[in-house]
Amino acid sequence: MSKYTDFIEKCAMEQGENTRFIVALTDEYIVDNLGRIKELLSEKEEKVLEIRVFNKEKEYKLFRPQAGDDFKERIRLDDGEFYDEVQYLDIDTKVSTPNAVYTTGGGKYNLPLQRINDAKIRIRYYLGKYDKTGQARICDWRIVELMEGK
Repeated sequence: MSKYTDFIEKCAMEQGENTRFIVALTDEYIVDNLGRIKELLSEKEEKVLEIRVFNKEKEYKLFRPQAGDDFKERIRLDDGEFYDEVQYLDIDTKVSTPNAVYTTGGGKYNLPLQRINDAKIRIRYYLGKYDKTGQARICDWRIVELMEGK
């Protein structure tokens, strides 16, 4: 089994309320509920650049710089110091529906939310320190949740 296949199998077994995934492919962007990961990524391994499987407790991430490179993996748990930022999603509400969301720039993706007006995403930033100065820095980040809109 490849690292990609192992990752998909491990994540498919992950249970939890509101566990979602986001995938960046060379020609597509997929956002959905975890239960559909195998179905939606079938036969797409060669195009995958990054997969994030996340919920309020943790995030699994599989990534590579470009198609054809080896995958790397990391798991991010909520340890150490962190802070959250909530950002509005770029949604053109004049042409979007819950099943087909369009960005103001014209991109299209699915959004597994019922209410998309003013929908948001919660990002968690993890803090570390520079060795030489002790100054704080952001050393990692993860997606925590997609938040229903109005």
